[in-house]
Amino acid sequence: MTDDLDRISLTLPSTMTDRLDGIVDDWEYDSRSEAVRDSLRDFFGTYEWETGGNGPFHGTIVVVHDHHVAGLADDLQTIQHEMADVITSVQHIHLSHDSCMETLVVTGAGSEITDLANQLRALSGVQQVKVIVVDE
Repeated sequence: MTDDLDRISLTLPSTMTDRLDGIVDDWEYDSRSEAVRDSLRDFFGTYEWETGGNGPFHGTIVVVHDHHVAGLADDLQTIQHEMADVITSVQHIHLSHDSCMETLVVTGAGSEITDLANQLRALSGVQQVKVIVVDE
């Protein structure tokens, strides 16, 4: 961590302070400050994503789909090839006899990642799509 730190004061209700202290202990943070810094990084990333920041963003798109839907595997693979400039890697996992999960690691502009997620959501047989992104 850099030595160039600004000190701020934060006033919280005791219920939030108690909850913060519990998380600091449970997740083994060195201090409240480190937990708050971690939370703010997530807050800033969410803000950038939701306000259309330019990125680049890095993250994952998790897709759960029905293994037995005819043509779905080909459709997924076609989209993945068409979006190869955004997709860094793909992991395929068999959840059950009927369901599979694919985790796509992505890097790119928010609009590109959103477009990819929407293409995946539109496919028949896709049951769930979750997007998780962070900024640099």
